[in-house]
Amino acid sequence: MQYYYILLLLLSRQINSSTSSNKQENVTSKPGSTPAPVINPYHPRDHIVNPHNFSYILNPGHSVCDNSNSSVYLLVYVHSGPTNYQRRMVIRETWSTRTLFPDLRLVFMIGQTLDKSIMKAIEYENEIYQDIVQEDFIDAYKNLSYKGVMALKWISTYCPQTKYVLKVDDDIVVNTFTLINHLKFLDKHNPNKHSTILCLLWQAMGVMRDSKSKWYLSREDFPLDKFPPYCSGSAFILTGDMPAKMYNASLYVPFFWVDDYYITGAVATAANVTYAQLGSLYTIPQQLAHTRFMSSKSFYTIMFGHFPGSMNNMREIWRRILTMQKHKFPTRVELLSFSWDETIHRNDKAS
Repeated sequence: MQYYYILLLLLSRQINSSTSSNKQENVTSKPGSTPAPVINPYHPRDHIVNPHNFSYILNPGHSVCDNSNSSVYLLVYVHSGPTNYQRRMVIRETWSTRTLFPDLRLVFMIGQTLDKSIMKAIEYENEIYQDIVQEDFIDAYKNLSYKGVMALKWISTYCPQTKYVLKVDDDIVVNTFTLINHLKFLDKHNPNKHSTILCLLWQAMGVMRDSKSKWYLSREDFPLDKFPPYCSGSAFILTGDMPAKMYNASLYVPFFWVDDYYITGAVATAANVTYAQLGSLYTIPQQLAHTRFMSSKSFYTIMFGHFPGSMNNMREIWRRILTMQKHKFPTRVELLSFSWDETIHRNDKAS
């Protein structure tokens, strides 16, 4: 009898120890072990929490999309810094030129700077080109989400009729021929495509916890160890219905400074987006992008390349793109497409 009592006592202790261990394991593993059921900390609320209370300093308004006899197939908006005038000129003169792409429209999204001479230069630049949208938030790295929301708001108001929207940074070169051909192919197979982002899709991207990193996030900023799906912000394409849906959703999603995730992850998800992977058409490293653009074997497999270095590289790649397209579009690719004065930009450095 005494032996039986001792056996029961030992079994009871073992069960209690096991239960306690399991409880402790659940507590410690809960934040990172099963990310799928964890609630997104930047989920939409039932009231406005991010009202975007900024005003336009520069606004070309309806003139970008309405002041023309041709329809708008693709609206390109570029995140650009206040001092990046030369990059804006390269984009205007190369892959977004209306000379070659009459149903394309271009706008640059810029915040303000406290440097009055730069602000005056931007104002003068806009008087010439009428393609700059500027609001009165400070243009800074941690304000890029404001820039993204500004773009969604502006497009929703002033260019809602566009078929597609392309967002790029100002150090990206786009093979616009390949891009438009790809979109036309999609139209043929699904002419009513909507609620879609086409992009280089990141899934289960780890959150940076190194406090020395530019992209560091504390657990207070973002408690999950992996991000839900979102797009590379270097370039992504929206169907024309998405800017209005995403802008409206952004009002209800708490502000988060990591713009790639905030715009294409949290806000897009709140707007019920469908993601379409375009990863094979991207090349992020500059040297690899240069190699793929210059090679006849890989030229047609790249749509976006990242060129943060000398802007002469961007012009060189565009010259290559035009050369490869001349036999396909002889009436569209003319000598005037090569008309920039490269000597002026010979010593350009990245802004």
